Amino acid sequence: MSVALSPRGAELAERLVAAWRSGQPLSALDATRLAPSDDTAACTVQDAVGAALDWFPRGRARAWKIASAPPTAAPVPDAFLLEGAHRLRHEDFHTVIGIEVELVLRLGRALPAGCSETEAAAAIDGIFAAIEIFDVRARDWNTLPRTFLLADHQMHGRLLLGTGIEQGWQDSLADTEVILIVDGREKLRRHGGHALGSPVAILPWLAGHVAARADGLQKGDLVASGTWTGLHEAHIGERIAARFANIGEVCLDIT
Repeated sequence: MSVALSPRGAELAERLVAAWRSGQPLSALDATRLAPSDDTAACTVQDAVGAALDWFPRGRARAWKIASAPPTAAPVPDAFLLEGAHRLRHEDFHTVIGIEVELVLRLGRALPAGCSETEAAAAIDGIFAAIEIFDVRARDWNTLPRTFLLADHQMHGRLLLGTGIEQGWQDSLADTEVILIVDGREKLRRHGGHALGSPVAILPWLAGHVAARADGLQKGDLVASGTWTGLHEAHIGERIAARFANIGEVCLDIT
């Protein structure tokens, strides 16, 4: 479903494209002034920015990121989907390097709008440990309106996939333990840390959301399903590692 940009939305999209190209973030004042009126308008800005920057050369996103309360989503640019251990430079980010440890779900078949949670679970053919890196194209990010952050691809910076499993993932999700390690020291350890209890719970909503604005979720699509650890603000020189018991692990160096 295509929705035309409002004049304010068009200005915001233009300013966000300029920020991505120049590395210079908006001021908090401008970001607040240009914040979309609602989530639909914010998603329209997402689409305009992605098209202007040619983020989806295949014509569609192959990965999505979600937040659970309230449910919102943003497409992950193809070039921002990384695999294996990585080094990322702090100068490639605008205002913050936020780390969230997540599970990425891979779909083994298309997932249509109106599906149930049971049907969504049956469509998953693999789960992977992941780190989502947050960045914001405006200053004073934690003071900004929620709709600006949604328009700004929900604060997306990069999505790093680690190892995972393709069989028996249902059993592994039951009260799984997640550990976050920073510079070799354990920073957090918890069981069952997902906000909805299960990362599968939001997939029916996402299926409807993607069907309404694109061609729906397809086989092979990836879904970053929300944080298990909250937000860790990373710093230059840190090595970040995370491990989900019986699932997989992922690591990242900030240089």
